[in-house]
Amino acid sequence: MWLSISATFWRNYLVMRRAFPWSFFLGHILSAIYIIIFAYLTYFFVFKGDLSSSFSAYAGTNDYLSYCILGGLLYSFSVSLLMITSRTLITELREGTLESLLLTPSTRKGYFLGYVAQGLIRIMMEFLVIIAIGSLFGLHLQQINWFHVLIVLAILILSTFSMALVLGSFMLFFRDTYITQNTLFVLMGLVCSITFPSDFLPEGVRWISHIMPLTYGVDALRMVWIEGVAINDLLTPLLKIVILGLIYLPIGSYLMKRMEKYVLEKHFG
Repeated sequence: MWLSISATFWRNYLVMRRAFPWSFFLGHILSAIYIIIFAYLTYFFVFKGDLSSSFSAYAGTNDYLSYCILGGLLYSFSVSLLMITSRTLITELREGTLESLLLTPSTRKGYFLGYVAQGLIRIMMEFLVIIAIGSLFGLHLQQINWFHVLIVLAILILSTFSMALVLGSFMLFFRDTYITQNTLFVLMGLVCSITFPSDFLPEGVRWISHIMPLTYGVDALRMVWIEGVAINDLLTPLLKIVILGLIYLPIGSYLMKRMEKYVLEKHFG
């Protein structure tokens, strides 16, 4: 499996460096910057720096700017990871290499892990740049336990990877990336407590946030980052992220195998 991981890693690294070294990188950073600027302008020029008591109660903090900036940071992080994993096989299909890939004896796990490993390098660069920009707009940066932050990110990565497999199977079925992925991303931006707590949503919509790992990821990250909560006190949101990952993983693996067979029979049969 290591050979598959290594080969996929270096192939994607060369493609990113030579074909589109900056487009995805800048695109994901800009999406987070828009959230940061919107939060800054809204807080100072619309709300005049005044928060309602209900927002503070639901959010668990009075630091609105850090709340929104961390939401934008983790939204960009999750979107990047979802795109990296979910677009793998449909990209092979569009480039005409899917049949060759499926016929190779290399493991599919190594293939996906190679994609994720290479993509995480770019994602972490985006992560650091967004933190630097966020600090200019009021992001809280004092007394952060970075080890606990990494634990939250690691657990979220595993769960988001599982969710991406489900998304990727829908992309293969519909042979579409734009509408499929952006429908999910719009939902995530609306219901996952990115710029406001999901408690403000109607009950009929709020349930969607409960099936998104990002919802619990942003809650856990804010508790660690802003409030300095110890990792032992984060067991509830972290456990929910793990449970969602364990639910999505077998579903995504099964659907991916079905879609591989479907695509081969429909387009190469």
